[in-house]
This record gives sequence, C-alpha cells and structure tokens, in this order.
Amino acid sequence: MFQIFMIIGWAVQLVILLYVWADIREIADLVRENKREMLRNNIGGRAAVVYPNLRENSGGKTEKQEEGQDNREAEGKPGGVLRLNESEEQVLREVLTEFLG
Repeated sequence: MFQIFMIIGWAVQLVILLYVWADIREIADLVRENKREMLRNNIGGRAAVVYPNLRENSGGKTEKQEEGQDNREAEGKPGGVLRLNESEEQVLREVLTEFLG
C-alpha cells in the first residue's frame, strides 16, 4: 500500500515539474520577445534623433547624400564606403547577435 502511494506521489511531482518547466519556457520566450521589441524601439528612436542622415526623403536619398554626390561628381571622385563609428558598430553587432542567435 505504501509503495502505491509513493508511486502516485512521484507521478504527481513529475506532472507538477513538467507544468513548471513549461511555464518557465513560456516566460523566457515572452521576455526574449519583449527584449527584442525594446531593442527595436530603442534603435528606431536613435536612428531618428541621433543619426538624421539615416532618414530618407521621398526621392530615396537624403539631402546630404545628394549634395555629397553632386560634389563628388563635380570633383570626379567615385562614391566611398560608409564607415561606422565604434558606438554604431557595437550597436549593430548587438542587434545582429540578438536576431541571428
């Protein structure tokens, strides 16, 4: 009789443990998704305020890019590669790490 109650007790503990484990995984997924949303919003706000050259007008190019392109054409130099400063590069690495794994 004692062994039957012991087996039932272990079964109940196992079921409770599985429920708790499922809840923890669900909460972890929600926290991860919330963190991604906050990061997206943070990056979007930074791009609009701190980096105004990332905003595009209706033509697809910013005014500064058009002026720079006109200056380069006048000078006869081809367009260069856009370089990021260290803080921008660090933010980009964090975002890529978060989204890619």
